[in-house]
Amino acid sequence: MHAHPFVLRLDLSQIGIAEDHGHVVGVIHPEHDAAFCFLQAHPGTAAVKQALVAWALEHLGGASEELGGEVIGIWVADPDPGLDAILTGHGFAATTHREPMAMRSLNRRLPSVILPDGYRLHTLAEDDDLFQVNRVLWRGFDHEGPPPDDEIPGRIRVQHSPHFRRDLHAVVEDAGGDYVSYAGIWLDSINRVAMVEPVATDPAHRRRGLAAAAIVEGLRRAQAEGATVAWVGSDLPVYMALGFTVTCHDTLWVKPR
Repeated sequence: MHAHPFVLRLDLSQIGIAEDHGHVVGVIHPEHDAAFCFLQAHPGTAAVKQALVAWALEHLGGASEELGGEVIGIWVADPDPGLDAILTGHGFAATTHREPMAMRSLNRRLPSVILPDGYRLHTLAEDDDLFQVNRVLWRGFDHEGPPPDDEIPGRIRVQHSPHFRRDLHAVVEDAGGDYVSYAGIWLDSINRVAMVEPVATDPAHRRRGLAAAAIVEGLRRAQAEGATVAWVGSDLPVYMALGFTVTCHDTLWVKPR
């Protein structure tokens, strides 16, 4: 549903796709590292999950310093007892690595967030400065030093992905015109679902409600187009304060290579 600049580093032949009479029924893919992958399949398709896991065992895997050697890891959205059983049968074991998934109904009113003086909120449809986008995302994810220009091609790739819409990605500018907070919203209009990704604020401008304002702006726009629910892969206080609730977790299952 959303895109990531890491796709430029991937070998696309490492993405496994399951089809049934020409229709995609499942996919397994890494995000930025072939050692760890994500599996999605239509509900009730145990045979598809089995086939995707077998495909991953043949084509994926890599070195992990944190896990101490060559491994293959698959992230599983809990609860999925069927997939858990398949992975156990192939020698995988669940780890303590878990990522929260939080949900908010968009059938409820969104809160009002007032920006402090000296800041301005707008979407990328109004102004889309890729160098500023690169800067705020680089600094907002706590990287040190100036943002490298070699990150720009990845930003361009994201903005050319099928679901990217500039009118749903909001930024906050400071008085000098620098982007200091960013919130991306991705809309699946068929399923009426919004996804929040990414969100980042320059460390020098945190704890001022900037990210909350940008998130709410994007969600209001998605809500106006019929989205009924929003998801985010985080349990940070900013999301909880906006009415998100953790409803499940993704758990990393690992097998040594």
